[in-house]
Amino acid sequence: MAAGETTSVNNIRTAIRELSARAELAQKEGRTTDAAEIEQRIQHYREELGARP
Repeated sequence: MAAGETTSVNNIRTAIRELSARAELAQKEGRTTDAAEIEQRIQHYREELGARP
């Protein structure tokens, strides 16, 4: 997502769902570094949702 780009709440929720599945798979495959990076991205999206009215 580019800086200043407006993303719909629905798109953010979809991204969180998809990234959560990827993080879970990475964790199961033993790719802990990848899983941690994906979790950071998820956290960013959650913070963005929390900042919305």
